[in-house]
Amino acid sequence: MRLANLFRDHMVLQAEKPVRFFGFGKGEIEVRFDNKKYVGTMTTETWVFEIEAQPYGEPLTLIVRLNDDQVEFRDCVFGDVFLFAGQSNVQFSLDSETPREPVAPNDRIRYYVSDRIQSHDGLKSAAGWRVCGDETFYYWSAIAYHTSEYYWQEKGGYVGAIGCFQGGSGIRSWLPKSVLDESFTLPIEKMHGDYRNEPYCLWNHDSALYEHTFLPLVPFSFKGVIWYQGESDSTIEESKIYKEFLKRLIRTWRKDLDDEEMPFVIVQICDFVYRDDEGWKGIQKAQEEFAQENKGVFLVTSSDVCERDDIHPSNKRALSEKIKDIITKW
Repeated sequence: MRLANLFRDHMVLQAEKPVRFFGFGKGEIEVRFDNKKYVGTMTTETWVFEIEAQPYGEPLTLIVRLNDDQVEFRDCVFGDVFLFAGQSNVQFSLDSETPREPVAPNDRIRYYVSDRIQSHDGLKSAAGWRVCGDETFYYWSAIAYHTSEYYWQEKGGYVGAIGCFQGGSGIRSWLPKSVLDESFTLPIEKMHGDYRNEPYCLWNHDSALYEHTFLPLVPFSFKGVIWYQGESDSTIEESKIYKEFLKRLIRTWRKDLDDEEMPFVIVQICDFVYRDDEGWKGIQKAQEEFAQENKGVFLVTSSDVCERDDIHPSNKRALSEKIKDIITKW
């Protein structure tokens, strides 16, 4: 009997929403913290143990007993947790920013990254939750950090950012096979090159990242999701069906996370001088229309604050501030 990798020292658990512990193996579970105790019996090999919503608070030690094994998780907090998901503009690290600014340590901002199929920086789920300012800091997602920093400056408390990304990933890889019916399957030659060229084809087959990177986080509670993706689905044919993929992704993720009203921010892909074409503009249009048409979905435009000559705009601060303006109202 074991917990999912997500449960580690320094973790941020979402306050004022159900708290879900999950893992593998049958047996007895007991959770203790702050003079509270919760017990249960897990009868299936994959299980979820849910306890009541908890208030925002200060660091505590959380003790979990699984059958005869007990573990203490230190410096855990109840705060606000955001899921930052998508492709390379989410993966884009603080180390890649120009200029790279020094950052003051802040133990109220914490970061966790889910497993990736390919990683060169070594910052995977095995690294656990990291506290702002530690030796891994410049590997952090720039947009996740800056958004969290702005959010903390305005709201206070503790902020957790979870990275769920893979550079060069198409939206199909983030969806379960059950929603990828033939009516929305294109011939490979009409799809973006990232679906067939190395190394991107390693993860751009149906449901690869949904299973490898997203599902290990399910059904953790979040304040909301920031979705920044679309560059790898920007052929003309793909742009015509991208809005339907967004519909299926958000519907599926809300169900998986057991939160039918989970708010989503869609970051619109930037204007890019080398892709001033119908396919690229079609993705931007699909993102804008989907946000306008769907409750609990918000659009952040990037063209007004990002460079146009780089597919990975280095100005993530201005974009993050726009995201903050939305999520602080939730």
